[in-house]
Amino acid sequence: ENAQLPGTYDKDLTPFQKLILFRALRPDRLVYSLSSFIGDTMGKEYISQKPFDMKATFEETNSKTPIFFVLFAGVDPTPWVENLGREMGISLENKRFVNISMGQGQEAPAEAILKRYAKEGGWVMLQNCHLMSSWVPKLERLLEIVSEGAHEDFRCFLSAEPPPMASMRNMPESLMQSCIKVANEAPSNIQSNLIRAWDNFSQDTIDSCAKPTEMKACLFSLCWFHAVVSERNRFGPQGWSRKYSFNTGDLTICANVLRSYLDANDEVPWDDLRYIFGEIMYGGHITDAWDRRTCSTYLKVYQDPALLSSRTGVELAPGFKSPSPNDMDYSDYIKYVEECMPPESPALFGLHANAEIKALAQRTD
Repeated sequence: ENAQLPGTYDKDLTPFQKLILFRALRPDRLVYSLSSFIGDTMGKEYISQKPFDMKATFEETNSKTPIFFVLFAGVDPTPWVENLGREMGISLENKRFVNISMGQGQEAPAEAILKRYAKEGGWVMLQNCHLMSSWVPKLERLLEIVSEGAHEDFRCFLSAEPPPMASMRNMPESLMQSCIKVANEAPSNIQSNLIRAWDNFSQDTIDSCAKPTEMKACLFSLCWFHAVVSERNRFGPQGWSRKYSFNTGDLTICANVLRSYLDANDEVPWDDLRYIFGEIMYGGHITDAWDRRTCSTYLKVYQDPALLSSRTGVELAPGFKSPSPNDMDYSDYIKYVEECMPPESPALFGLHANAEIKALAQRTD
């Protein structure tokens, strides 16, 4: 897509006509060509997914409008709601927030808490509503009733998986129309995945550790590891022998373990961290021996004492080294990723350049 076309095609064809040519001759390169086309014509913000801002979404809501989260693999909206609630003084501890995972027998508790919080004020989160498709019409009617004269602090959050086929329906259309819908699907490129992983933390996360320099170096490497293993799924069997649902919870728990181990030890316990991350946390998802070996190999490279060196660093990918933690704060890491990240390619995952041909062709179709 970046090579010069033969003859006078570069001058004679418009950018859109070039897309048609790529579709006919190299369908596996159409995805990248289309990304470049959209970035040049509409703006880079349409191809680079920014981290989800729950606070900005909440500002558009009111007590009469539920928020509906569409669930995707590796995406859990619960921490977004819980963290925002704590900032606003609404949590499980002060009994102003209730989180119910819907299933058999949960209808009555859900209805009771909706009626109560609509009067008193509070947040209700009803998860996995697709499992209760026969009850959802009753929920819709109840929301219409309680929203009339509801307390200004009342909010209802719903979540459900999309139906397996486009022709199927598991949520009433009228309910969907009355909600603010949030579809925060996992990014499809490693740069957006890395920024999104890093966005789960803050400068306070780094400063809360007794060894902030080691914390930010190891944490950035951990976020890179998370982005790589999550995005490897798109390569099919060449990426992982089986498809694994790595999620943000794995990353945040590993970050908590990292901070605890750094606080409790004089030196960074590299072997312990690699084992916990690769064999217990992320390794808990992995069932294939070769996949487990791949995961451990990644961590052997990424979690290395060279992370702390201001001279060498760790080569996370060809042309992309870990920055010196002595010269960087939290926001500097984001700038470094945006400015220094190499173009998307299988080499970033340690794979051969031909590994993505089949995956890209399938995405094109």
